[in-house]
Amino acid sequence: MKKLILRLGLSALGIAATLLWWTYHDTGSSAQSMSHIPAKVGEGGNRLAVETETTTPSTFRITFDDLRKPVGQQILVESWEKIPAGPHSWTVDIPSGIGGYIELEADHPNPGDTLTQRIRINGKEVDSQSDRLDSALQPNTAFFVQFHRDDFSSAEAEP
Repeated sequence: MKKLILRLGLSALGIAATLLWWTYHDTGSSAQSMSHIPAKVGEGGNRLAVETETTTPSTFRITFDDLRKPVGQQILVESWEKIPAGPHSWTVDIPSGIGGYIELEADHPNPGDTLTQRIRINGKEVDSQSDRLDSALQPNTAFFVQFHRDDFSSAEAEP
């Protein structure tokens, strides 16, 4: 009986050590995470302008990726801001070759809430989206608008 208890105890200790290592081990990711949208990424050189308007508190996110790098090293910056209802705008100076996702997500939307997002690259509008929530969200669903571009410096449509 003592051997069984000892084996169970050592197994539990091994599992706990493994979980702690997975949780706190530095994965070597060079991605920077910030709770505000940066005014400049890298050396800059191109102007990314985003205007939003919401009828509910929301979270605005921009992820800056360098797809020229190997998988696992592409994300440079993950940025987000919690914003109140109303109009908001950001301008980011970014270098060529940097793309990613731009997303506006309602935090706790109600039927009738709207999200609007307009994106300009070097002065040219490349995307405009507006959506209205018609009914209550189902569990584990979200209400958002999203834009993706491999290279934010190009105002031309991607294939």
